[in-house]
Amino acid sequence: MDDLAKRPAGEDSILIFLVLSVNLAISLWVFYDSQKRGFPFWEGLMWAVLVFLLLIVFLPAYFVSRRRRARRAAREARAESPPELTPCFYCGQGYENHPRICPHCGQNLKVL
Repeated sequence: MDDLAKRPAGEDSILIFLVLSVNLAISLWVFYDSQKRGFPFWEGLMWAVLVFLLLIVFLPAYFVSRRRRARRAAREARAESPPELTPCFYCGQGYENHPRICPHCGQNLKVL
């Protein structure tokens, strides 16, 4: 009890200021990171507020959410990728499947 009485009053306010400043800086980073990664505005704002209020719980939750979103986006990008095109030996343009004649230059693609 004597230690608390001997401590100057300014130390507590400095410590609180530092903790709030760090929380604010991390919350701003979470908001800007979420916007960079394609989160909707309100969802990024929600994550920033939650991280500011309860850093120890919601910062790891944000990282998990961010990773899941990145995996989902990669999976959707793979599903939507166009079929690979085979380049024509003569003109270099790509074509699908295995046609007998190049659809771009008209050269015969089947060699006997």
